[in-house]
Amino acid sequence: MTTEQPGQNGQNGQPEQPETVGSAAATVDDEHDVAPIGPAPTRRRRRRRATASPGRRRSGWPLLAPTVLVLAALTLWPFGLLLWTSLRRSSSTVGDDTFVGLDNLTGLLGDRAWWLAVSVTLLLVVVAVGLQLVLASVVAASIRRLRLPLAVVSVLLLAPFALLPVVTASVWRDAVTSGVGPAWFGYDGGSSAAAAFAVVSAEVWRGTGVTAVILLVGLTRVDRRLIDSAVADGATSWQRLLRVTWPAAAPAVAVAVLYRATDALRALEGPLLAAPSGGVATVPVLTWETTFESFERGLGAASGVLLLVLAGLLAALLVAVLRPGRRA
Repeated sequence: MTTEQPGQNGQNGQPEQPETVGSAAATVDDEHDVAPIGPAPTRRRRRRRATASPGRRRSGWPLLAPTVLVLAALTLWPFGLLLWTSLRRSSSTVGDDTFVGLDNLTGLLGDRAWWLAVSVTLLLVVVAVGLQLVLASVVAASIRRLRLPLAVVSVLLLAPFALLPVVTASVWRDAVTSGVGPAWFGYDGGSSAAAAFAVVSAEVWRGTGVTAVILLVGLTRVDRRLIDSAVADGATSWQRLLRVTWPAAAPAVAVAVLYRATDALRALEGPLLAAPSGGVATVPVLTWETTFESFERGLGAASGVLLLVLAGLLAALLVAVLRPGRRA
């Protein structure tokens, strides 16, 4: 006769396990502060989950709508008034204010003086923007190499741009046409070439600083490790410029060219005050003379409409060639 030892099963002699599994599971189910199985969600995961749900997204249009409405009103109302005036024979000297349709626009497009003004304007834009881009590239590259504070340098470079355009145009006109230019170099200050040089000089001096700031911001996109790797691979300075620096800074160059070209296209002060006997015949000067000297408001408005069209075509051409969005 065998006696069962305590803690052993009567059939196989194995020790019996205490029945605590069910009670432990019940205890876990009853507890509310027990951490779930798996790692706890981090703050980044919570943020992703919050932004991923479409119901929690908030549109920015309620905050942006007042600004858009104000800008639209300030832009569309003057443009509509300009377009309506260009369709009328509005003259302050004759007192005629009749509707003529597209006669003002077609008359300007068939005028030789208009196309001459367009040619002079585009030539000044190409020369001024090209010189600004070259000088600004040199200035931006030098400042980046010297590692000067960007905030201080930006203020100094933007100082010429902060001056009134009429002040800049007057100073450069006096210097080139009747000041130090003819006195030092002995050329004729009253010639058309001197007047054009005064316009280009004033525009280049005024816009080089802001162009350099834009290019300097673009150069900060260039990773220094890429340049060091190119140097280690034996790339020359021109290869580093064309294959490393230029692709990284190309969006900034495109923005600078687009901004300065459209700004130089509408410039009035420099060409108007270029020479004491008369300004350079650009499209803004032709619009000014037609409106405020001949008092032909209809033709002046038509000239303004064509100037806006010319600016739009120039901007579209530069965007298609430079492709700032695709380069970015």
